[in-house]
Amino acid sequence: MPRWFEDDESPECMKHDGKRLSHQARLLLKQTRRLSFHCVHCGSEVPTEASNTKHRNHCSICLWSRHVDESIGDRSSICLSSMEPLGLTIKRDGGELMIVHRCTGCGKIVKNRIAGDDNATSLVNLLDDSANLDDHTVNGLVANGIHLCLEREVVEGCIWGNGGTS
Repeated sequence: MPRWFEDDESPECMKHDGKRLSHQARLLLKQTRRLSFHCVHCGSEVPTEASNTKHRNHCSICLWSRHVDESIGDRSSICLSSMEPLGLTIKRDGGELMIVHRCTGCGKIVKNRIAGDDNATSLVNLLDDSANLDDHTVNGLVANGIHLCLEREVVEGCIWGNGGTS
């Protein structure tokens, strides 16, 4: 006889180790089926679908993210803390612009593709802010194989095309 689950007991609500996920965590796991989510930092409603990304979890306005993945798109993180955008980097193969995030909970560093509707001004501001990161943070990124792009012309070329804003 099949067992019927209460909302909090369904297999989707249990982790591999049997720990229950919070209601908020279950909603995040279902995010790929939702049309939008609310940013953990600025509260903006952000569409989950956008060009250049399949597993969006960062805000198109303020660029903050949430630690929902352990591997790309798996939605299996139990951390669920917000992730601060630190800077921009260029993907080695293909020259794609990516946002570098650091989890405010566990410190994990990840790179996320920019989405087609990410705010260009926020991206340029992030470029400017990353020039002021402390040496400890920069050295930590380098230790993880991440080199921030600090060249405005390169970033503007990625955002607006080869001609930049001129």
